[in-house]
Amino acid sequence: MMAPSSPPTPEASKPYILLVDDTEANLRVLGPLLRAEGWAVAAATRGEQALKIIAQRRPDLVLLDVMMPEMDGFEVCRRLRADPATRDLPVLFITALTDEEDIVRGFREGGHDYIAKPFRQAELIARVRTHLALQETTRRAEKQAADLAQLNADKDRFFSIIAHDLRSPLAGLLGLSETLVVNLPSFTPQEIGEATEEMAKCSRNLYQLLENLLEWSQLQTGRMECRFERVEITATLTELADLFGPAAQQKNLKLQLDLMPVMAWIDHRMLHTIVRNLISNAIKFTPDNGTITLRCRLHDNWAKLEFCDTGLGISSGEMANLFKRMAKPVSRAGTAGERGTGLGLVLCRELLESSHGSISVVSTLGQGSTFTVLLPRPPNPLGG
Repeated sequence: MMAPSSPPTPEASKPYILLVDDTEANLRVLGPLLRAEGWAVAAATRGEQALKIIAQRRPDLVLLDVMMPEMDGFEVCRRLRADPATRDLPVLFITALTDEEDIVRGFREGGHDYIAKPFRQAELIARVRTHLALQETTRRAEKQAADLAQLNADKDRFFSIIAHDLRSPLAGLLGLSETLVVNLPSFTPQEIGEATEEMAKCSRNLYQLLENLLEWSQLQTGRMECRFERVEITATLTELADLFGPAAQQKNLKLQLDLMPVMAWIDHRMLHTIVRNLISNAIKFTPDNGTITLRCRLHDNWAKLEFCDTGLGISSGEMANLFKRMAKPVSRAGTAGERGTGLGLVLCRELLESSHGSISVVSTLGQGSTFTVLLPRPPNPLGG
């Protein structure tokens, strides 16, 4: 007796067909016939066994006999249609039952087609090929619909950022500059200095918002070119820590470095964007007199970066959507009222995914957060 086979593990692009028939002779004919077309084939001799195989790995199509002991093909099809995961799975009945009543019942139970035994090989192959093509067309249509929904969500987010998050720093910058123009003759040097400092802060926030928005837009439209190269991580961290030094000093934050020389394989501009956003976030959500620590280590042949702060921390509810693209992003103000788009961490995740890296976070409310970035090492690392 031929032993029923388990689902094969072919390459993802190869169509996978499940044969369900309690007659060994039929399996011996059908199996080689379908494999000769380049399709992967698994077999079951009982209805319950077929359902278990399908639960392990969903096939692209099922060739299903009707007359089987214990559970006939009609019942197998009925159960498949009752399960949301297999509701649309193509089922082709292949049976000696050719009465009109049996054929109608087969379609009523959810069959996509009905092939009479004894079957003609060319006809069977043509029908299978047709239904596989229809299945592929359906999948493409579903993907296009999902892509369109995501594009609409991205568009809504884009306009939300323009309408709200970019308006706030622009309005602040406009208000401060008008105040300075009108009151300049009566302002003391100290008041002029405070006003220009606020204007500089608004300008920095606005610039970062625009940088993130433009880079994210390029990434979504496939116009961001990646040039992977050997990059010395500590040099980038040191450079950007110096760049953000004045912003940290304004809040009297201690920005400290704990770095080991480590090389990574990444696009240099992407690395700048990731580090820039994570340092900016740490400064934004750390109260005055807090501490921010940047670490760099070699970890299991990865370049490991840590951004640790003694800031506000992140709630479990916020953590769930922290790196997700949302149609209406939820952003919160920093400890000094700094504004954000909620886009920076999403951009970091997407850039890291395109670079075969990863990002994660551990956080405690009221105590701070640690964001960990793992970057791939160069193919043939040379020191560090």
